[in-house]
Amino acid sequence: MKIINQYTNITLIFFCFLISNLAYSQKFKFDLNDKNSDKISPIVQDRITEFTLIIRQIVKEEKTAMEKKIDEVDEDLKQDKLTINEANAKKETLAKVYSTVINDRIKEINFNLDDIIKQQVAFSIMNDEDPIETSTDEDIRKRYKIINQINGYGSFGYMAFTGRKNEELNKHEKFSSNLTFGLMYERQLSITSPVNFLVGGLFSWRTYRLDDSMMFNRDEDGNVGLVKSDKALDKSKLRSAYILAPIGFKFNFSKIKQVTENFAYRPKSKHYIAAYAYGGALLSSNNIVKGKGIRSREKGNYNVNNFIYGAEITVGLGLINVFVRKDFNNYFKEKTFDNRKMLQFGINIGI
Repeated sequence: MKIINQYTNITLIFFCFLISNLAYSQKFKFDLNDKNSDKISPIVQDRITEFTLIIRQIVKEEKTAMEKKIDEVDEDLKQDKLTINEANAKKETLAKVYSTVINDRIKEINFNLDDIIKQQVAFSIMNDEDPIETSTDEDIRKRYKIINQINGYGSFGYMAFTGRKNEELNKHEKFSSNLTFGLMYERQLSITSPVNFLVGGLFSWRTYRLDDSMMFNRDEDGNVGLVKSDKALDKSKLRSAYILAPIGFKFNFSKIKQVTENFAYRPKSKHYIAAYAYGGALLSSNNIVKGKGIRSREKGNYNVNNFIYGAEITVGLGLINVFVRKDFNNYFKEKTFDNRKMLQFGINIGI
């Protein structure tokens, strides 16, 4: 339990200081010719007391959860599944993880210390009268609004393919990737709704790489295939750029916060599931080849599909977001190579 208290007590030091000021308020002085008393503003008292109770509850909940984990470590230690050093290391890690969780939950409370200080100073200047009344429901609604914002979006992932029947292409296929960025508009359906609407505009660069000094080729008749370069190649890739229009929804796992008896809201969460469909159009396609004595970038029609459509699912895990993206139509058109479809795995930001 020493490990637990080492981290949780740090969080409580600040609040103990505030409470001590309330308990010994006669020590608080703001003297302007002895016309002002040494009392604490009732509004300040209420806000600090409320905040302290919330903090205590957060610490209590997280300590209980951590104690269960530590009990599991102690049980493994008893059964000789862990050494003492391994058990202590796990307990130390658990303490750091739950300390971070506690701090993150405290940040979500939106306690503004600057406002509290201003309130107390104003109370002292006004001869023990609060110049600011408790926030009305209208004031609260102005402060807490539905999520309505535009986010920058970026993603990177590995491109795999389903329906791969062309053995020659499969044999010379190298690591292929997809880079996407743009803007996503997000709007919460209501102040307490866990569901947010998503729509955006994105640019996507799909890079199909080949190995073994092979490269994409388009002959005079317009047929696209693979040919062997007469020189060793360091790079051989077909890069296609698309503009995408995604539309979908996001489900937040955050809990509703009760601000007053008549008002509650749901904050944005780092933990969520988002799903959207997308459609897109081809902007350009470039056959890029680099090697000893050869360097070319040829823009042309290499039979990648002019239009694409599919769906994506993203899971927000807090520190990182992971996604799976699937095209529903073929990567290449007009029966070029085969009926392979893109399946992408990666990480993203901005949803």
